[in-house]
Amino acid sequence: MAATPGELESLIETVDEDFLRRHPSAAIARGDRRYLERFEEDLTVAHLAEGRRLNREYLQRLEAVPRLDLSQEDQLNFDILAWELENARRFLAAPIAETFQRLPLNHMFGPHLNFARDMQWASRYPFSTAQDYERAILRMEGFADWLEQAVARMREGIMYGVTQPKIVVENLIGQVTPLADTATDESEFLDPIMNMPETISEQDRARITSSYREAVANTVLPAYIRLRDFLRDEYLSQARSTIGLLALPGGREIYLRLVESETSLEITPEEVHAIGLEEVARIEAEMEMAKIEAGFADTLDEFREFLRNDPMFKFESQDRMLAEFERVNLIVENNLNLLFEDVPSAALEFRFVEDYAAPAAAAGYYSPPTPDGSRAGIVYLNAHDLPSRPTYTTDALQLHEGLPGHHLALSLSIENEALPNFRRFGGPAAYHEGWGLYAETLGDDLGLYKTPYRKFGRLSFEAWRASRLVIDTGIHWYGWTREQGISYLLAHTALTETDAIAEVERYIAIPAQALSYKIGQRKLLELRMRAEEELAEAFDIRGFHSAILNGGAMPLSILEEKIERWIATEKAG
Repeated sequence: MAATPGELESLIETVDEDFLRRHPSAAIARGDRRYLERFEEDLTVAHLAEGRRLNREYLQRLEAVPRLDLSQEDQLNFDILAWELENARRFLAAPIAETFQRLPLNHMFGPHLNFARDMQWASRYPFSTAQDYERAILRMEGFADWLEQAVARMREGIMYGVTQPKIVVENLIGQVTPLADTATDESEFLDPIMNMPETISEQDRARITSSYREAVANTVLPAYIRLRDFLRDEYLSQARSTIGLLALPGGREIYLRLVESETSLEITPEEVHAIGLEEVARIEAEMEMAKIEAGFADTLDEFREFLRNDPMFKFESQDRMLAEFERVNLIVENNLNLLFEDVPSAALEFRFVEDYAAPAAAAGYYSPPTPDGSRAGIVYLNAHDLPSRPTYTTDALQLHEGLPGHHLALSLSIENEALPNFRRFGGPAAYHEGWGLYAETLGDDLGLYKTPYRKFGRLSFEAWRASRLVIDTGIHWYGWTREQGISYLLAHTALTETDAIAEVERYIAIPAQALSYKIGQRKLLELRMRAEEELAEAFDIRGFHSAILNGGAMPLSILEEKIERWIATEKAG
């Protein structure tokens, strides 16, 4: 007997609830504290087996839903969920899932960083009750268990010839060491008990302080010490000298799957590489025009060196850097209504990347707010090696990470309670990062890019994202070296060597993720051009942006169908 349309809603709720149950950190990021006492168990054989079983059940239930009987909005829910479940099925399959379990940590993402940030958020937005603190202590124990499981999985990886590249391990050691070496009384992990709500009684405060401190001293910090010692004394010597996925068993197939997942399109590494070369050439022609506008008579390479080295493009201090980003953000805020019908209510903050993470981190990144408003959206700025952080890219970086980039798009989705949760909080990288890069193109209309240097900064950022298509596929499909990637990035962007090294090491650590930016932006620009051509004078940029944003993140192929329907509706009047 076929399922009824109403069963789609039940399935969507089940998928989301199971996801939160199996990924407690994702629940906490949403401000959902139901699983506060637990940490992930995603490295266990049981977790993987359950994931495969659940995925099969979800797909069977979805197949029984009569799609054509659904409303247009529910058909959209159906299509997005079908894409996500099929994408998950490919990565749950053997041996891909086992390979990723044996590579549980890298220097870009991982519980070793995320757990520390969770603790910082808890200190800024304190737990509300004594029970919250007691459950958080149990979570610390779960985190320590996860790190032990990670070490076991990495040892297993050594046996199967599945290890991280040496450069990734060296960066990991650099991140973990400051956390491992910090004395208990100086540890940021104690911050939550320094900011307990006054509603917690004195008796409970004394008990919690003692128990919490003991957990940090005897559970959390020793776990970091054991991880650091393993990475330094055992794993580093076994890590591979190669950097591309092709060096791993089944690496070619894994990269193909990652390319499809990160771009949300049926596209090959060869096609991605060719698009990158074409885009870099196009952007460099525009760079020449910006160079001429700046009155610079020498070559483009010499102009890049001028921008990298001249003191006029360097921040005097972190305070000056922060003030400049806040100034740019205010300009954008004052002009948002020119391009957007809706703006989020969530606040936006700028903070600096933590010292232990900054050397290997990107120039900036965004963390979304919680639905209840207890945590603002945060743009993290990297001030490591401050002279390498140029002033003229501030406009583009703020547009991408803050407004109208990630903060606007993600906050609007989170605040849209009409959407099912899997659309409010998730979605493919090509949508999110494509929107961030598209947002960089809106600076002229939002009161930015007032100097040729800042215009060149935007173009350099775009060339950087186009170069990613070339370098990422170069490393993981064509066998490029780390040095080839760094040289290519320095030759085609104005990034400093510090940024270029961090970027290439990012592509090594998280293959294909960097493809999502340019591929996503190209699709959004293509859809905008199509809408402008078909609607002519009836085209409304604010309406177009709403059509892109009001449904949350989705695969690019599904977004294209959605915008085609919007164009047809606008034509019909």
